Amino acid sequence: MGKWRLIQDPDLRGADNMAKDEAILRASDFGAVEFSTLRIYGWRYPTISVGYIQNPSQLLDFGIPVVRRITGGRAVLHDQELTYSITVNSESPLFSEGITGAYSIISRCIINALGEIGVEASFSRGTRIIGKEKDACFHAPSRYEVLVNGRKLVGSSQRRFKNAFLQHGSILFGVNGDLNARVFGGDVVHRMAWVGEFSTIDRDAFRSILINKMAEGLGADFMEEGLNETEEALKDDLASSKYSKPEWNHSCVRRYKDGQPFISASRK
Repeated sequence: MGKWRLIQDPDLRGADNMAKDEAILRASDFGAVEFSTLRIYGWRYPTISVGYIQNPSQLLDFGIPVVRRITGGRAVLHDQELTYSITVNSESPLFSEGITGAYSIISRCIINALGEIGVEASFSRGTRIIGKEKDACFHAPSRYEVLVNGRKLVGSSQRRFKNAFLQHGSILFGVNGDLNARVFGGDVVHRMAWVGEFSTIDRDAFRSILINKMAEGLGADFMEEGLNETEEALKDDLASSKYSKPEWNHSCVRRYKDGQPFISASRK
């Protein structure tokens, strides 16, 4: 088994969660992190995260904080969920089959954890449907995402740098139907599944099962510890200068310019 770092966090603000995931990715990319990392966390209050190039303009008027992810995909309303992130060196033999290979391996771990509590889940075999700017991540599954009875229970997204990649995702435990319908439209709730439909297990108990199944599926020997000094400095800087700023969260990231995101104003 390979040595991995395990970070178990409490429910944090959206800015802190996204800054922490990006800090781990960036530090891993330039070699400041010795081991691959599994991070498990939650959200302090309902928060919408939008994909890296998604236009958030139609999601800003609901009184819900909006934070932009560094990963792609569509919007997620984070609320009653357990969130995971995995950050790995790009040269890892375990993830040598690229984006869909990583989805397959990680989703299999989650499916096995769900099976442990009697929830029969399966892979999606489809590809993401290109939808409207307001569409939710849970409107349609990508290949190798996790379904129960044909409905999406886990939504995940990735970002790849030269030397490392990040995949993070939401494992739904409950759904506020009224709030999701207000933000994304009434049809989204009928496409969603959540653990609480099928099991009475709580998040903390499932967290332990998930970590065990991740250890088995990834061949990981977990050591529980926090961020190193480099990551802490990156996280603090990203939280204050990027993820707490409307210029990042509420604007449109159109493309890269000189290796950096080029941001244009959002139009309603």
